[in-house]
Amino acid sequence: MLNRHKFSLIFCCILSDFTAIIVSDVTLLKHVRIAEVNWSPFLTNNIILLSVLTWIFSTLYFKLYSIETTFNLEAFYRNTWRSFVLHSIIRQSIIFLILGTSQFHLDISSNIFQLTFWALYIVLSRGFITLLLFKIKSRLNKLFNVAIWGFNKTSIELAAVLESNVTFINFKGIINEESNEVFTTEEDFKHSLTKAITQAHEDKIDELYVVTASEHITDLNYYFELADNYCMRLKFIPDFSDISSEPFTTSNFNNFQVIKPRHEPLQNAYNRLVKRIFDIVISFLVIIFILSWLYPILACIIKYQSKGPVLFKQMRTGKKNKVFWCYKFRSMQINEFSDTNQAQKGDGRITPIGKFIRKTSIDELPQFFNVIQGDMSVVGPRPHMIKHTKDYNDLISNFMVRHFVKPGITGLAQVSGYRGETKKVSDMKRRVKADIEYVQHWNLIKDIKICFLTIIVTFKGDKNAF
Repeated sequence: MLNRHKFSLIFCCILSDFTAIIVSDVTLLKHVRIAEVNWSPFLTNNIILLSVLTWIFSTLYFKLYSIETTFNLEAFYRNTWRSFVLHSIIRQSIIFLILGTSQFHLDISSNIFQLTFWALYIVLSRGFITLLLFKIKSRLNKLFNVAIWGFNKTSIELAAVLESNVTFINFKGIINEESNEVFTTEEDFKHSLTKAITQAHEDKIDELYVVTASEHITDLNYYFELADNYCMRLKFIPDFSDISSEPFTTSNFNNFQVIKPRHEPLQNAYNRLVKRIFDIVISFLVIIFILSWLYPILACIIKYQSKGPVLFKQMRTGKKNKVFWCYKFRSMQINEFSDTNQAQKGDGRITPIGKFIRKTSIDELPQFFNVIQGDMSVVGPRPHMIKHTKDYNDLISNFMVRHFVKPGITGLAQVSGYRGETKKVSDMKRRVKADIEYVQHWNLIKDIKICFLTIIVTFKGDKNAF
């Protein structure tokens, strides 16, 4: 599909979305007046601005309106719902902070009405966009044709990506897939690629990806100039499948191509800032609304049932393997094995109140103070005792990758069923695999999802919690 159609579609989507935001807020204000709920003048006068700004932030974060050569309709829908969820959470949180608990409770029906309106709009508008896309594509006389030259593992993976992004392009496939050519000299390669570029021009290919081993490429400028003469875009992708069997990622540093073993979203300063803001907001809410009254109650019970401090402090390994004091409500009798032995089922060291707070994970709540101090995050790999970090680092090759980010109060491994005692190395390997998956695929929605799953698992009960 031509870029002008793509741009027009995205522009219409932006215009429609922001119009819906304004209409929904105007409708919301009318509903508030009918319900006779007294909003503060500040919120009434700025609700539309608040909604627009939070939507802009959410769509920029998930790159909803980005215009790329490849366009994945499924990803567009997925990012739409992600933007909707993030926008709703931020917006409702700000409204809650402005109105207060009692006023927000009186106005809950108005907010539900507005969210329902928005959700219905998204379903209908995205359905209309789908119909419009296929209608436009069926009427186009000239499609944007893309093809691949070079048959290897990398080109097959690239073909899978392009096939999943066929909304705005016409992918012609790997044009030499049936060829058995083996290049023994640079001249053989040059002759074959030159012929392929010429043939691609005759087949009306607009963009050709050349996927080949870097050793074959000696004069890029020659191929670029040849493709330029045909008004065809030529792009080279080095094939490293022969030198690395494991997946890796690449990036650009100035004009240098950088090969990395994995993608790490939290290396981006903007992502770290977003995560830190999320950590601080959640931590303050928990400390103010839960720990403020729960802490003194548990302190009295813990002190009554056993001698010792209310909080249990233990040195654990955090980001970059730095040690820090990790806080918990003390759930055991004072003992000399607390820094070496994990809790076991039926552990005699656990106090009566300890059984309850460990089962419900209430013992972990003081770690929100660790989050405020910057040693931990709300979501991340669980921090281990120093001894266990040393032991498992010798047994599991990629164990320390989990220390590239801050440890968390909860994490992907915990909500995936890998919590508790690790009796076998294989148990820890599964936990580490989940932690590395989190490091590679972090996003704010994943953190929010893990938080909700943690609450569900806590109420449902975890057999590994003891």
